[in-house]
Amino acid sequence: MSSALRHYFLGHCGFTTKMGVIKLKKALFDYIAEIISDYPQTNQYIKKREDELTNQFQEFRDENVGGGRAQYKNNTGVQDMAITLAIDKRLNTLKRHAKAVEQCLNECDPDTKAIIEELYIKQHPTLNVYGVAEKVHLSPTTVKKRRIRFFERLSNQLGL
Repeated sequence: MSSALRHYFLGHCGFTTKMGVIKLKKALFDYIAEIISDYPQTNQYIKKREDELTNQFQEFRDENVGGGRAQYKNNTGVQDMAITLAIDKRLNTLKRHAKAVEQCLNECDPDTKAIIEELYIKQHPTLNVYGVAEKVHLSPTTVKKRRIRFFERLSNQLGL
């Protein structure tokens, strides 16, 4: 790939280059950090969204009280609910994010996993990059590189 084409591609996919090193743009970095930070609560968010969609169909149920001619009309409420659950964008995004984070955590080495958990997944993070570096016995530069590599893997997994 030519350097001009590579530069164009990287610039439009959320990456920048500085002296040959690929860096995530800040907005993409922050978005991925938010996805990782939300990971522990993702199952709760999924359940809440499924409940919202399920209750939507129960609230608007028409019992046709008081007469009417359509006695044998098909009830498609269950089918409609299943279709809505299958195509809801927010629900599918939550599931996709959870699956991608879980897969990246399972595939990374124990030190990288400890870094990500300590900086983003822990409910009340108390350490910064330097504290995590001391905890996992790596240099702060190595911790930052592993974090970026994890973010890049997750970004690729999510198609960002």
